[in-house]
This record gives sequence, structure tokens and C-alpha cells, in this order.
Amino acid sequence: MIAASWSAQGQTINPTEDVMTSAFFQGPNQVRGYAGDARPTFRVSSDLAFGVGPETVYIGFDSADFAAISSPVASALLNVESISGNFGGDASAGSPFLVSAHAVDADPFTSITDDTNPGGSISASDFFANNILSSEPEAVTSINSFGTFTFDITSIVNDWLDGTNTVFAIALTGKNDPQTANDGAGFLHGFANNTEAPGSTFIAIPEPASLALLGMGGVCLLTRRRCA
Repeated sequence: MIAASWSAQGQTINPTEDVMTSAFFQGPNQVRGYAGDARPTFRVSSDLAFGVGPETVYIGFDSADFAAISSPVASALLNVESISGNFGGDASAGSPFLVSAHAVDADPFTSITDDTNPGGSISASDFFANNILSSEPEAVTSINSFGTFTFDITSIVNDWLDGTNTVFAIALTGKNDPQTANDGAGFLHGFANNTEAPGSTFIAIPEPASLALLGMGGVCLLTRRRCA
């Protein structure tokens, strides 16, 4: 998996892991999408999708990839690839679905009890109810098609950088979508599993404007041209 890297646009940080939990999953295997699971598609749903319950994606990052970043950052964006969830419940232009990015106060990969993690202390449903923090308004995005969508997670990343939150993981949920199975609506919208499709999920931290200007100045000096 590609590690953090610098580009002309700033820093790109890739997940170390991403998984999915679902009220539709039965038995002890409640966390799915690890390498070898052959699950290219994750889903996010409204809280009571089709009268069953939520589907949630958890995305984990390596704290070391943020060590060289000065706090605070002006902007941090989570990019994900919207794809079909394969169950006929996808959002569309006519029926958009609000998906929100949340910080969490416990590590979903080590806390949720599962056959891959029998030492976990929290069920998937209890984690969803109690360990996903409220999202900022800017971290809520209307999903209405397939392709790349962006969530503003600046506040989440700044909390990581200043130590306010030491859990480097994000939950994608439908908690902020007002439509539920109770009013006849349900969504099971798909997102690419980064483990199966590396590069489909990443955090982009744009280069600060001051550094961009400095870089431009260096180019001007090297080329002996006057920058307008």
C-alpha cells in the first residue's frame, strides 16, 4: 500500500485499512473487507435502512504519516470513490443520500468484537451507537451519483495533530440523512474498498498558500523570469 507522499498539491495520505460493518451481517463475522475477504464494495446506509439497521465504513490511518505535518492545517479533505452498492438502494440525482464523515473515540479495528478480533469489547451495533462522534456540518456530503466525492475533515485532522483525539480513524455513516425506513426510504450506497482498489480512498492536505508562493518564487529565480 502506498505511504504518505508529497506532491505539488500538498500531501496525500492513504489508509492503512478500511472495513465495513452491517446490521445485515449474521454470525460472528461482523467486520468485513480485510485483505483476502474479496469484498471490493462497501456500503453506507441510513440508520434503519429497509427496517434492518445501519451499514458503516471505517477507515484507519497510520499516525506516523501525520508526524511531519505542522498543526493546524488549513484544509484536509477525505476523498472516496462512490460506486454501486449492488442491492438497488443507491442514491441518485433524484434521490440523493447524505453521507457524513465522523471522528471516533475508540479504535474500531481493535474494539469491535469479531471473529478476526475476539478480544474486542464492543459489538458493531454498540460501537455505532456510542463511539462515533458528531460530525461537523462541512463533513456531510450529498451523494447523488458515482465517482469521487470529498468530505471536509479539517477539524478531524487538526484534532489528531494537536492530540485532542488519538484515534486515527474515520467512520462514514448515514447518521445525518433524515430519511429512514420509517418514512419509506432506505439507502445502501456503495463505496470502493481501498484494500481492493488502492487509491480509491485518501486524505489530501493541500499545500499552504505561503509554500506555494515560495515554490513559485523559486521557479522564477531558476528561470530568471519575472513573476507577474
